[in-house]
Amino acid sequence: MSSVSGSSNAGKSEGKKFFGGRIEPREYQISLFEDAIERNTLIVLPTGLGKTIIAAMVAEFVLKQKKEKVIFLAPTRPLITQHFETMKKLLDLGEDEISRFTGEVDDEDRLLKWVTSKVVISTPQVVLNDMRNGLFNIANYGLIVFDEAHRATGNYAYVDIARNFLDAKHRLILGITASPGGDREKLNEINQALGIEAVRIKTENDPDVQKYMGGIDLRITTLKLPPDVKELSDLLRIVIDQITDKIRAAGVFRPGRFSRSEIAQKIGEVVQRAKNGEKNLFVTVTYMSAAIRIDYLLEYLESQGLEIAWDYVNEILNSDEKTLRKTASIAGKIPEFNSFIVKLKDLVDQKLENPKMKAVLDLCEEQISENPDSRVIVFTHFRKTSDLLTTYLRERSTLLRPIRFIGQAGKSGDEGLKQKDQDLILQKFRNNIFNVLVATSVAEEGLDIPATDLVIFFEPVPSEIRSIQRRGRTGRIHAGTVRILMYEGTRDSGYYFSSLRKESRMKKNIQKLQEVQPEPKRKKVGANPSLDDFN
Repeated sequence: MSSVSGSSNAGKSEGKKFFGGRIEPREYQISLFEDAIERNTLIVLPTGLGKTIIAAMVAEFVLKQKKEKVIFLAPTRPLITQHFETMKKLLDLGEDEISRFTGEVDDEDRLLKWVTSKVVISTPQVVLNDMRNGLFNIANYGLIVFDEAHRATGNYAYVDIARNFLDAKHRLILGITASPGGDREKLNEINQALGIEAVRIKTENDPDVQKYMGGIDLRITTLKLPPDVKELSDLLRIVIDQITDKIRAAGVFRPGRFSRSEIAQKIGEVVQRAKNGEKNLFVTVTYMSAAIRIDYLLEYLESQGLEIAWDYVNEILNSDEKTLRKTASIAGKIPEFNSFIVKLKDLVDQKLENPKMKAVLDLCEEQISENPDSRVIVFTHFRKTSDLLTTYLRERSTLLRPIRFIGQAGKSGDEGLKQKDQDLILQKFRNNIFNVLVATSVAEEGLDIPATDLVIFFEPVPSEIRSIQRRGRTGRIHAGTVRILMYEGTRDSGYYFSSLRKESRMKKNIQKLQEVQPEPKRKKVGANPSLDDFN
């Protein structure tokens, strides 16, 4: 690590490390800290490079220099627990001076803790409710940290909290995220919601960051759809074409092809037109809904496999939900759809091996064979896929010790994992009791998951935010590997290149924002400030 020495007479006297000498920040953390104490700042920093350390440095400054209290917000209960434990270690506070709220603490206890605590770490929903119910006065706080700040859009609780905080008095806001997204309008929305005055981005390629990165070897593993699956895919494309012909005939789209997202964006407008007197469009709406559903079915077949597609077919055919029943009725009148169902059921009954699962097995075994102490994370989009894949790996390998890692919410026959179960699984993963974590999106955002040697995407994701977060699970300290599984000629490739374009656009947009922002007038705290300079 770089030296953190210096005082108000830069370089003449030796400063101390942050947090009572326990932490020696890296130079890029000091640079970002210096910006963040001057004005409301959004910090964009890759996963695993110490965003929480920077937040703790700013919090310590506000507590000691400004003698003001701090709120630290994070979107999930596991993140609250993680940040609470980190802050307890770093900040010089008594037991009653730091609290965490996750909705499980009753109102009376929270009221007392709002009074006694100098630092409150909480989910935004709890803070918003307590603020509205008068349990605390937000004007009494000098800093709010918004973790995973890319969520500060729309109706999310971050937006209302920031608005009230900024209205009460111009205080300090720090937003931290690994990726705010590639859309310029969304970035502007985040900045406006949080009152951001400066955006600071650091990437793996910056010289002051690069030396702390192990490097990532990213490769695409390209697979061919099995002939039987390709035949099913072709049948579904015929079904989609016949349904979209009906939509096209209604005149709600210009001539030519249109995508699922374009249909989804248009459907609200068509519903309104139907309600306003164009009664014939009610039928068109049912075809638009059916086109969306069947297109999802095609995506599930091509990117996930036969079992996930079969589950969705059964949901369409057997659901009591009105729009699904109409989709079943429309598709059921198309001969190719009925042929698809017969062929799909036959293939599912044959229990054919999923090529992506075989690829995951081979990649994991290769990694563990070369380094028995390795840890691997496999990301899957669907819980059902994570379940099938975990069972597949467990049954076919003696080298692999896989465990499934999913969210807390229960979903149709899947209860989810309680937080204590999640914590236990992660601890066992750290201790190498399990060496393969088969995870859904819950493992993408923020959790303190140990650095891994190999990250596998079961499927590409079109979101640049999720792609960056997945990749950030490796290459933190030593070199890591990322493998993305992709079927040729399917939605997989479209999603992969979409995420690349969005990520490139995100970096350009943030860079433009940085270029037009003037440098703040820094306080005279030395070239390498220590918190002792603020006492």
